[in-house]
Amino acid sequence: MYAIDYKIPLVDLTKIRLPHYQIQVDEQSALFHEPLVNLKDYDLPFLSWHAVTDGSNAPYGKPIGGSHQEGWLRKTVAEKLERANGLLKPFNAELFILDAYRSIECQCGLWEFFYERGREINPSASEEELRQYALGYVRDPRNFNRLDSRTFPIHITGSSIDVTLRQRDTGQWLNMGSKFEEIIDISATDYFERQLQLGAIVENDERLWNRRLMDWALRSEDFLNDPILYWHYDWGNQIWVKVKNAIYGNAPAK
Repeated sequence: MYAIDYKIPLVDLTKIRLPHYQIQVDEQSALFHEPLVNLKDYDLPFLSWHAVTDGSNAPYGKPIGGSHQEGWLRKTVAEKLERANGLLKPFNAELFILDAYRSIECQCGLWEFFYERGREINPSASEEELRQYALGYVRDPRNFNRLDSRTFPIHITGSSIDVTLRQRDTGQWLNMGSKFEEIIDISATDYFERQLQLGAIVENDERLWNRRLMDWALRSEDFLNDPILYWHYDWGNQIWVKVKNAIYGNAPAK
């Protein structure tokens, strides 16, 4: 499919599912105080999935409270993404960012959406059952304290993205094997690598290669993926440290 010699690393998900919020944040680092920049000033196509108004943003079907149309990220993160995106030009592909910096208000809106969806599914559910259901999709923001990094939903750091690939000339989304925000087994980043090992798919399966292409470009700039979700990548935050530890061993706090 693509002229790259690359395979997505297989990851032990038991390590990935460990909590990240206990990882210490270095508040003395210059990156801690780095400004946010608007993605419209970079070669980085962006659509705020949580702010879509025409109902096409499954599973929400409406704008989420607190969402905004513009995308923002830490300056270093935006610059690294722009370089990674440049690597995709020979393949007529580009990164299409669907979520970047997320305000705490938007995080609360997402929590409310999944909490209430849990109630619709099971009207007799207890508060704890509803909480556990919502936690399957989003970090609980109700105890957020801007002075305590242990309470930070990861997108509030300005160094996390949700992203897919699209064709550079037509804007058509490439086939990644499952829909964005569809959290099922097939959404695990290495799913098709494992399917190939089992002989369940062929080597030139476009879903396998599209995931490889995106991972290859982003890892060129040291982004790491949350292996449970093929669309989520981080750089320099707590999840990035956790994943780096799981794959490579100890990594410095960022």
